[in-house]
Amino acid sequence: MKKVGIIGFGTIGYQIAKSIDSGYLSLARLSFIVDLSSERLEVAKKLLTNEKPTMFSDPYLLFDSESYESTQIIVESASGAAVRQYAKQILSDGKYLIIFSVGELVDDTLLKELESEAARHTGVIHIPTGAIAGIDAIRSARNNLDEITITTTKNPKSLAGAPYFDIFEDIHLQELSNRTVLYDGDVRKAVKLFPSNVNVFAALALATGNIAKIKVKIVADPNIKVNRHEIDVRGDFGVLQIVASNIPHPENPRTSTLAVLSAVETVRSACYETVKIGS
Repeated sequence: MKKVGIIGFGTIGYQIAKSIDSGYLSLARLSFIVDLSSERLEVAKKLLTNEKPTMFSDPYLLFDSESYESTQIIVESASGAAVRQYAKQILSDGKYLIIFSVGELVDDTLLKELESEAARHTGVIHIPTGAIAGIDAIRSARNNLDEITITTTKNPKSLAGAPYFDIFEDIHLQELSNRTVLYDGDVRKAVKLFPSNVNVFAALALATGNIAKIKVKIVADPNIKVNRHEIDVRGDFGVLQIVASNIPHPENPRTSTLAVLSAVETVRSACYETVKIGS
């Protein structure tokens, strides 16, 4: 049995907590939930009927608590800012940290700092697969890759609120009537322009170990009802062509339902040590 703590009670945090509370994640117990919003914590108290985690609206109170000390697995599902603020501390305490705000890790300096901290204190950084498929195969071929392209196509409402639209003010999502390429470039800039939508790019970059080989295209299509990720991988091993057409989660169209399912499976896998599947 593993104790699990959650930082960030949004769509993913809620679904993980719900899966533990319902008994679906039978090898997990929920020890704490952290969220800056007191309203979200009140929602959590009402929704959870079996688990009684400690609630924190001040993250810094967490680290001195018994709930934190006894927790083995911590889920970050809050924001890139939370990764920068708390990940180093969590890893220095030897915890198993699952990071969902993966875009923050395309910062090589930050990633190396966290890897070093984890190595020194037997901590673990776990990056979920999320809303795409084929990560195992791509990671296996990472030293034999020539080029990777990923095209993400979403309905405009799934892209709303991205910093991209603060820069390109002449693009109005609600007025788009045809398929429109919004971005064509590298991963680091894509993560900055679309931080809530492109964790898949960051996960792909980390799996390859060479961010420079990845070309990213982001497309808005008012006629599409899914979040589609098309990945083309080429190298001396052959060719991989992967398409994931994901239904947006009903509670948050920016998040694919598959990403939520991946989140729950990531926690299950972290708790279940007997059999591991995948390379």
